Amino acid sequence: MKAIYNNSQILDQNAINNGLNEDILLENAGISLAKLIKKEQKKFNKAKALFLLGGGNNACDALVAIRHLKKCKAFKLEFKENENFKKQSRILGNYGFKFLKKEPNFNKFDIIVDAVFGSGFKGKLNTKTIEIFQKVNSSKALKIACDIPSGLGMEFCFKADITLCMGALKEILLEDFAKEFVGKIKIANLGISNKKFIKEPQGFLLKEKDLNIIKRKVNSSKANFGHIYIAGNESAGTLAALGALNFGAGLVSLVAKKTFSPLIMLKDKIEPKANVVALGMGLNNLDILKDDILDNIPLVLDANCFLSENILNFLQRKDVILTPHPKEFSRLLKFCFKEDISTSVIQKNRFFYARKFTNTFECVLLLKGANPIIIQKDQLFVVNLGNANLAKGGSGDVLSGMIAALLGANFSPLDAAKNACLAHALVAKKYKFNQNSFDALKLIKGLKCI
Repeated sequence: MKAIYNNSQILDQNAINNGLNEDILLENAGISLAKLIKKEQKKFNKAKALFLLGGGNNACDALVAIRHLKKCKAFKLEFKENENFKKQSRILGNYGFKFLKKEPNFNKFDIIVDAVFGSGFKGKLNTKTIEIFQKVNSSKALKIACDIPSGLGMEFCFKADITLCMGALKEILLEDFAKEFVGKIKIANLGISNKKFIKEPQGFLLKEKDLNIIKRKVNSSKANFGHIYIAGNESAGTLAALGALNFGAGLVSLVAKKTFSPLIMLKDKIEPKANVVALGMGLNNLDILKDDILDNIPLVLDANCFLSENILNFLQRKDVILTPHPKEFSRLLKFCFKEDISTSVIQKNRFFYARKFTNTFECVLLLKGANPIIIQKDQLFVVNLGNANLAKGGSGDVLSGMIAALLGANFSPLDAAKNACLAHALVAKKYKFNQNSFDALKLIKGLKCI
């Protein structure tokens, strides 16, 4: 796992308060950036690198990096220079380095580094900066963002292939809107170990090595892995049921009139022997949400459940997992807080609204999206390993079944949501064929490769 933080300036100030002055932090940041560039330059024949500079500390990191590189160019945009920038540019000038006076031809460079604005920028990009970024984004150069892509979250921004985070992984880089612009995320060491630099992280990014799935002993029986009940329609319900079965559930029953799989048992109703119930996938009759049978069984609530205000009866239960996509989450927030919050607003502030919800309710929330957020109270996790393969109907139904399987095997609700979401993303990531050919059945089949 990698720690996530939403305000790196506090971390920088803590380091300064503990004796690491600003010059040391800048030097270490610049050296890390230079190391990354040197590594990438080896992939080109006589690589030409260009730095785009603002006038603040983000640009200072680049000025330090330039000192550690043999050959590179730098073009400064017309922004006010702070004292650190003036100091670092003087040092470079002492060694004979000069900035380009005219806007260069960006197509002549193999690597272009964005060091215009850092995470503290709050204004708007001016027309000239946007024009430059448009030219750079359309070039074939490898594009590296220093700390964050300049303009991220605004109408237009730098589109990076690699983002080198300085010291801490910023939360904004894991918002859904950021996925298209950040590329691969790397973290630079600023001269202090990550654990010492980040003492109180706001969450964690899950990595492949964090995956924990059901382990079967030689003498196991199906009873050891739970009897999962799925309440859904023939199509979506079967996908959820197959997701549960292929992710390790011992028995799976679908409460429906028929199923398209012979592996799934059919039931007329949920029975007391159910260890876990997942419901909502294509389910039209939501009266089941009023049934007392659900009171003492761990639940996964998905899809059509978010059409009914009866979902409010389950939100203070720690053994309940909600799996809304943004539109469903918008409905849920209206039920909970009587506020009309559009999907577009949620997508620009996913972390904020996920925390707003979980500050009030006890259940686990898995907010689906390009980078799903899994949160329960102050425990927050993000998965950013998924891709556009999962943008197909049925993928979420399979995920609900996978979560139910882990609940049935006695994973805690939070761990069930985390690990199912991580496995779900990894299957899509490992798919080697045409992205358009991926579907829910291939997702289920891919679980055998986890």
